[in-house]
Formats: sequence, C-alpha cells, structure tokens
Amino acid sequence: MQDTYTTTSANPLVSLSHTLQTLREQETVEILVKTTLDYLRTEFNYALLWIGLYDRLSHRLRGIDGELSQMAQQTLPQQFALSPGDIMEQTVIQQAPVQVADLREESRAGQWQTVASRYGIQGTVVFPLCHRHLCFGVVVLGSTLWGDFPSVEQRSLLSMLFGELAMGLHQAEMDQQRERLKRPHEPLLEMMSQLQESQSLDDRLRNIVATTQQFLLPARTHIYWYDGDRALFWLRTQEQASLSFRKSATRGSTSRQETENRDRTEIPLAEFSGFHKTLCDNRIVAIGEAYSSLKADATSRLMAQIGARSLLAAPILSKGKLLGFLSVEGTEARIWQEGEKDYIRGAAQLVALTTPLSHLQERMAEIELDRDLTIGLPQGATSLNSYSQRLSQRLHDAPVLVFSADSQTNQIELVSAYPASLGWEVGELFPSLSFVDWQLLQHSEGAIALQLSDDFNEASTRGGGDMRFTSWQPLLIEAGVRSPLIANTEPGQLPKSFVVIAEPSSRVWTTSERELLTLASRQVGQILRSQAIQENSQQNQQMVKGIRHGLDCLANAPNWQAAESSHLHYLAEILESPFVGLVTWEPGLKTATLSTLVAQEAYEIPQGQEINVKKERLLQKVMSWQGMFGPVAVTRLPAATQTWLEPLQGLVLRAIALQTITSSRATGVILVADTPQREWGERQVEALELLAGQLAWGRRAMLLEKRLNRYRDRLDPLNWYKQHRLEELYRGIGLDIKQLTQLTDLTGGLSRLDEDDSRARSVQQVRHQELLRHLSDNLTGAVNLLKYEQWRLQLNPEPISIVRLFSRVLERVEPATAKRQIWMQVHRDQNVTLYADLAKFELVFVEVLLAACRRSPTGGRIDIWYRSVIEEGEGNQEFVELSVTDSGEVSPRILGAFQPAILSAPRENRDPLVASPLDRPPGLELIIFERLMRQMGGDFLIEKIEDGRIVSRLLVPTFS
Repeated sequence: MQDTYTTTSANPLVSLSHTLQTLREQETVEILVKTTLDYLRTEFNYALLWIGLYDRLSHRLRGIDGELSQMAQQTLPQQFALSPGDIMEQTVIQQAPVQVADLREESRAGQWQTVASRYGIQGTVVFPLCHRHLCFGVVVLGSTLWGDFPSVEQRSLLSMLFGELAMGLHQAEMDQQRERLKRPHEPLLEMMSQLQESQSLDDRLRNIVATTQQFLLPARTHIYWYDGDRALFWLRTQEQASLSFRKSATRGSTSRQETENRDRTEIPLAEFSGFHKTLCDNRIVAIGEAYSSLKADATSRLMAQIGARSLLAAPILSKGKLLGFLSVEGTEARIWQEGEKDYIRGAAQLVALTTPLSHLQERMAEIELDRDLTIGLPQGATSLNSYSQRLSQRLHDAPVLVFSADSQTNQIELVSAYPASLGWEVGELFPSLSFVDWQLLQHSEGAIALQLSDDFNEASTRGGGDMRFTSWQPLLIEAGVRSPLIANTEPGQLPKSFVVIAEPSSRVWTTSERELLTLASRQVGQILRSQAIQENSQQNQQMVKGIRHGLDCLANAPNWQAAESSHLHYLAEILESPFVGLVTWEPGLKTATLSTLVAQEAYEIPQGQEINVKKERLLQKVMSWQGMFGPVAVTRLPAATQTWLEPLQGLVLRAIALQTITSSRATGVILVADTPQREWGERQVEALELLAGQLAWGRRAMLLEKRLNRYRDRLDPLNWYKQHRLEELYRGIGLDIKQLTQLTDLTGGLSRLDEDDSRARSVQQVRHQELLRHLSDNLTGAVNLLKYEQWRLQLNPEPISIVRLFSRVLERVEPATAKRQIWMQVHRDQNVTLYADLAKFELVFVEVLLAACRRSPTGGRIDIWYRSVIEEGEGNQEFVELSVTDSGEVSPRILGAFQPAILSAPRENRDPLVASPLDRPPGLELIIFERLMRQMGGDFLIEKIEDGRIVSRLLVPTFS
C-alpha cells in the first residue's frame, strides 16, 4: 500500500519548480488555486484536498476549490465563520500548521468533524497561507490513516508551494486594491445608498468606517469626535483588521496593548494644536514613508499617541465647524496615493452631510423620550432601575442616584444607583444634611446644579465657595463627580426622596435639562410610592400567609411540640433574626422550660433549661408589658437572666408574652435576639405580635384540652367506682336490714318460751349483734367513700393473699355463674401475695369476671390462670398476671380500638370529637379497668387469641 504522503514523480523538486514558475506567471486567484490543487493531486495521494480564502472583515473562510476522493466537490463546506478555539481559527491566528491525528474525534473541527466521520478522514494537517504577516487562507490535507503526517522533507516542499501561493494571493489583492483606487467614487456611491437605510448616526458612522476599512485595507479605521468643553478628540467609532495577521511581540504584551488602546481613545488638543489647526483649515493630514503634513516633533508625538507608523486623516466639517475627523492608520510605513486621499476626503464629507440630519433625528428622539419620562410612566419602565436607566440614557449616560430621606432622623439612604460603578452600594447611608440644605431641597422650584472642584476643603468653603451640600461635596469629589444635579421628588414638601445626577465631567446644565430632571424626579417619586404600596401589599399577603401557616400548623401538626417548632421556624424566617426562643410553662407550676430555634450556631442555648417563673425578672416584666417588650441589650438585663442568656451577649432582645387577652394569664414568652445595628419596622413588630397571638390561642386551647382530659381520666374511674360501691353498699345494707327484721320477729316469738330455754335466746342475741356490726361497717365504708373520695380516688395499697382474694371474688360472682350454668375453674399454682388497694382491685376483678359471664354462652366455661412475671428494665419489678379466658364474643371495633399501640399513643394524635366504641359501655368499662389498674401500678389488657377465645389480663404488683 502506497503511503498517503509519498510523491509519485521521479524528481519532486523538478515538478515543484515548474509549479512555482507557473504560479509566478498567474494573476487570478482561481488559476492560482487550480494550479496548486493540480500539483497536490499529481504528486500526493490525499483523500481530502481543500483551499479556502480568509475574509478579514467578517472573520470567515470561503472555500475556493477542493475534492474528496470518494465524493463530489459540493459535499465540502464552502463558507463558514471562524469560532474561538476551533482549529481553523487557531491556524489563522497563530499562522502555523495544525496537525490532528484523527479528525473524526476532534471536537474543535466544527463542520469538518462531520465530513471526517462520514468519509473516514483521520490524519489531517491544516496549513496557513501567509505572506508578510498576513494570512490569506488555509489548505486542508486529509488522510484515511490515523496520525499520518508529512515528513520533514515533504513539509519543506509544501511550505515552498504554499508560500508561493500566498505571495500570488497577496499580489492579486494588491492589484485589486490598485484597481479600486482608480475609481474611488464607486464605494462612495455604494456607501450613500447604504446610509439611507441606517437609523441612527452611530449606525451610519459604523457603516462608513467598515466600508473604508474594506476599501483601503489599513490596520485601523477610526472616527474621532471633537469635544470643545473638554478640549479633546474622543474615539467614537472604530474598525480594525483581524488580529490574526498581526503578531504580538511577546506574551506579556497583552496588558500593555490594552493600556495603549485605552490611551488612544482621547487625543488632547493641548498637546496636538498643530494637528487640530490643520484639520480646522480643511486640510488632510497625511503621514507616511518619508513624508508628513505636520512638523517633525508633532508627527512623532502624534504617531506615538495613536500607536501607528502611517496615518491619513480627513476633517469632518459642517458649516465651517469642526465636528471631528476620519482616519486610517497603518502599523507599517506606507505611501498614500492620491486616490486614497480623495476617497477619505469624500467619506469625511459624507459624515459631515449625515450629521445634521442625525442630530435632528436624535433631537426628535430626545423629545419623544422626554415625553415618556415626564408625562407618564413609559412602557417597560415600571421599576425604579429601568426608569433610572432610561433617564441616564437621555442625559448622555450620566449616573443616576436615588436617595430616601428622613428629615426627622436626618438619615439619608441610597435606594437605587444606575449604573453601579461609583463604588456605592444600595442601602449605604450618606452623611446628614444641614438645615439649610433641607430647606433648599424643600423650597427650590427646580433642579439644583453644583460645580465641584478637586481643591475643595472647608477653608475654601468658608472663604466664599459654594456652601450648598457641603457635607456631601468631599464624598462626591472622591467618587469623581464634578457636576451633580439634584432634584426633590416632591417640590414644596420636605424631601422624602430625591434624585442626583452624578455627572463626572465639568459641564453646565441647560435649562431644558434642569426642567427635565424636575419633572423626571416627580415620576421617580411616583414609582417609589407605587413600590411602597406594592411592598405593603406583599407584607399584607405575607401576614395572611402567616395566619394561614399558623392555622395549618395547629391543624396538621402531629403533636403540639411539632406545631410550636413549626411556628418558631416560620417566625424566624419572617424576622430573619439569628435567635428565636420560646419559654413555656403550665398554669400553677413554678418552673418554665426553654426551647430554642437558633439560625446561627454561635448563639445556641441548651434546650430544656428550667427557669423559675416567679423569680425571673425578665419573664415578669414581659408578662406585665402590653405588646412587644424591647429592644433591650442583653448586657443590661439582670445578672441572673444573663446567666442563661450568656451566648446572646452583644445582641439586643425583644420579647412578647403568649397572652390571649389582657386579663388572661400568660402561658409562655417568645424571645427574639437581633444585632444592635438592625432596626425593626412595623412589619416585623406586626409579624411577631400576630404569630405570638396565634401561638397563645393555640397553646391555651392545648392546655385547656389537656386539663379537661386529666379531669376526665380522674373522674370517670371515680364515678364508676362510686357507682359500684354504692350499689354494693345498698345491697349489703338492704340484706342486713332484712335479716335484722327477720331476727326481730323471731326474737319476739322466743320471748314467750320458757325461761329454761335461755340457750336459744343467747344465740339470737349474738346473731343480732353480728348483723348490727356488719351494718355499721357498711355505713362506715359509705361515710369514708363520701368523705375522702369526693373528687379523687384514694389508693390504700396493702398485701393481698391471692387465695383469700379468689375466695371472696368467687363468692361474689357465684350467683351469676349459677344462673347461666357456667363452669368456672381456677388453675392454682402457688399462693402469692399481691400489693394493691383491696376494695378497688377486688371490684375490678369481680367486674372482669361478671363481664366474662355475661358474654359467655349458657353452660360455658371460664378459666382463671395466674403466673408470676418480671418486667424487664430498671429494678426488674415482679408482677402477677391474672388471665381470665372465656368463649364469649367481643365487638371487633372494641378490640381494635383497645390495642396497646392505640392507647399508648399521645392523646394529641387522636381526635376527641371522632366517635369511639370506648366512649360508651362496654368499651368505656374496659378503659376504666385500664386506668384503675395503671393507677395501682399494674395494667389491663383484653384480646382475642388464636382459638377464638377472649383473654382478659390483669397485671398486679407483688408484695415484697
């Protein structure tokens, strides 16, 4: 297989010399390119050949000719712009060949990557066509082999070939330029037709500069404008050839060139008076090789100022007044032709002809803009920044500052700055004004103009200088402001805001400009008022959002602690404070607890601290205060208070009590700490009071519900216990009275017996005494129940023998088991001693057995088991578990509601308004059993086991 870069002729140098001779004899670009391609096609085996010419003005490559060995020519890219970083621009800029091992994988190849992927082009070399540091185009040579590049010898042949081609392209370009110079009127006529389509003076100037650059091909083309106030020429429009054909001296020269470019933007007349006089005399300034229209010293200084070696400048005169000049500059010495001079004079005259019309158009545009700025808020300028931008554009890009002012506190704050280039930040406070300055702003009918100088000081002011705004003059001078224009947004009123035009140059404001700012400042005041209304609306919406958020917290939080935490998070978000804390307590308790929400770790206070409510002076002060208390520095609080607020040293504290109405007792205090520099407005105070009121009502409702639940938990068992005890007493006393009645009747019959029958009489008397004693015991129990257990159960635990317990309990339930023919069996293990209130536990045990009897079928069976269990945990307390098993039926809803996971859940998670089977018997009795057993240190549980039977379990502490 033949190598891609192997020549096919016997003597490649002979073939190359013939080709070079042919290139020297050709004049047209097409023949030059065709000759080169014929040589490459004959001498080398390239899969890809392509030659493109470089357009310096548009920074594009235009394909002239080329081929792919597999496809037709039209598949190759014909014209495309150069992008920063791609290999084509790298070749043009660096003027050095670029090698790519595989063009298919080169992301910087642009369109060529697609072509390479489609036709298998891999090893590729891009050669520049350069002559005299100018790049005229590129040659692309591609191979189907990876990394296949020409050898050193072959690169030498190609360099000679491409160098000759570049020389021919350069000669063709020079011939074309000379041909154009013979007819300078043609580009001028074309330029005149293009100027009619331009909308502004700047567009026309850019068009003229671009056409001049393309026609004369200098290094740079400039239009400088004359500024009589500052006595200088300033650069208005420029066009320059691409940087690709100018080499930098060193890498470190970039910053130096940027500095030089900045110096070229202005040409002071004081240093170049001869140049200025020549232009005023309507003469062209031509400086080239061995020739200059100016004196030698003036020529050297001018060329050093603009950084060029050749110059051709034509004055722009309108009615004898110098407006500026049009110039072309070269980086090399150049002999300017008469055709070039005629062209640039004609181009400058075109500029002079279009300037008055453009000034008229600009004036009409200014009038239209003035109408928009002063009559009504313009479309798209509803914000202060956009309006300031339009005002700045109208005043020739002068900076626009808007200040808010408070004559009571003498505080002035910057609320808007366009552009933000003076070093002042929005929100920055400015020096206060004197009484005279406030009066001047209030009573001045128009805008106030100042003239500042660099030598301002207090002595010069006292010596007769401008004494207006003396506190601001040093600040403005330091920022580079020389001609400020100031206007009140509400003339005739004490200023709440005012506008400052911070003009950096020394100038005199015209009457129309002052009137414009006076009217525009009123529009600024209207915008500020509109923004204030909008901010108030947003704050109101935020308040409504806060109310909704608070209600959502109360409604959706899983518990009250989560609701409080969410409330505090939202409060901290609104207030943007580094510390928010909550101190809470329950009514009647002496100790409060602290829960905190800290936005910054440096101010964190340990949660759960206990605080004495009555002794803490801060809490007592806040509770006695109407509304928000503070701000007060933490360092000024009592020493005892500073102890638990130690991390908040250096902050100021605000606090508010959680109080629903004035006469109600507070249940907590919200603490908010902030930096001393931050001032609170009405919005922060209203937010704190609003959310504190919501939290107070929510906490009051929570405490009230909690208290009612405690009452219910205490009174339900008490009521149940009293009811059953009174029923037992009623039955016992009734039975005793019945027996006493029967015994009395029997005693009356015995009185008629013989005196010898004394034994029967003594027996009846003993029985009579026992009944009276039993009746007295029952009455004593009723008295104790009514006296000592009016509102709360009194527990009197004592040792209970389980054998004795079973004897008493089985005797009391025997009538129920006999009536329903139920077989009740006790599975005894051993005698153990329980520790509980005998009357209450016996009553619960009896009611559990009676409930089992009622739900068991007739002739059924009830088993009673007991065993010792030890609770795992601290102390390993020992219990006795009594299990009652029956074959009855219990509602699944009752069993489901009585599950331990449901009963042990926090009461806040259960909706008390939702009906539950545990709110009424028989479910209510199960709850009462549980509460009584838990009060005695045990527990109660009922469940359905696998075989379908119901098991009721009583857990009782043992006596040890």
